[in-house]
Amino acid sequence: MASNQKERWGKPYRDRRTWPTYNEELVVRGEFLLDLAWVCSWDEELMRMNEHKRGHPYEFPESLIELQAVWNQWIGLRQVEGITRALVEAAQLPQFNDYSTINRRIRNIQPSFALPKHGFCSVSTDGTGIKMHNAGEYRKVKYGNKKRRWIKVVLSANPLTKDMLDLEISLDGGGLSEPEAAQQHLQNLYNHGITVDKFWGDGTFDVLQLFNLLERHSTESAIPPRSNASNESKGSMRRAREVREFKSKEWNTWAQEKQYGKRWLGTEVIFSAVKGVFGENTRAKTPETAFAEVHRRFWAYERMRKYAQRKISGC
Repeated sequence: MASNQKERWGKPYRDRRTWPTYNEELVVRGEFLLDLAWVCSWDEELMRMNEHKRGHPYEFPESLIELQAVWNQWIGLRQVEGITRALVEAAQLPQFNDYSTINRRIRNIQPSFALPKHGFCSVSTDGTGIKMHNAGEYRKVKYGNKKRRWIKVVLSANPLTKDMLDLEISLDGGGLSEPEAAQQHLQNLYNHGITVDKFWGDGTFDVLQLFNLLERHSTESAIPPRSNASNESKGSMRRAREVREFKSKEWNTWAQEKQYGKRWLGTEVIFSAVKGVFGENTRAKTPETAFAEVHRRFWAYERMRKYAQRKISGC
């Protein structure tokens, strides 16, 4: 029987992961959920937080709130309070906060991703969709069988390290386009003095403004032009050069030379992991709270991953 699978282009896939180490990293990510080493500095952290603060002082350190925000990606705020109570009873925490305090503090968290410390990185950008909360039969009765709204997520990450760099979240059909979000993310890196040596993107990113931005900062690119792309400059000499190079080679040759397949490591691999861990639906019902929930999902996954890497490496 003839196989229906297409022949894979490029070199045969070689899994270079050290599986015992990678398996241990996945296991240690679970330890993050109950790592309470920060409790020993509970009072010191509160002193720093309350220094020069006006009004009622903080009673719970940010380390607790951030850990509760990660728990909240799987369970509700009242269940988060229940876990905290149990840890107090087990003498692991000095005191617990109620769900309204947890909710207020979690909403004030501003999730962000650490910039490269060594001053340079590679960037891959792509988008995906997250389903808005589905209220089941009530939604059908209240609003009819309308098309479900989607949240559009545009992620920029380093495909060589899988470190997240920036995130743009909006309702599908609104907000920045994927190329516009990529330009914003790249400009933020440039503004912080980060050298971006290479940018990966699919055909969606074949836009003049992005090529011009990359050219101004001497950033190499791996973006396949559209099939009907003109090799005349028309506003971007850089794009014209890229188009001529693309058309002069077979697809497999161009993709291998550009290492085009690496873009998946900085986007699709992360999308798959985040959805696999936290699910593809939001619990929040309004766009604003859903945006915050989705942002915290990617932030929480990155914290768990970095925690495991540090612990495995001993740093």
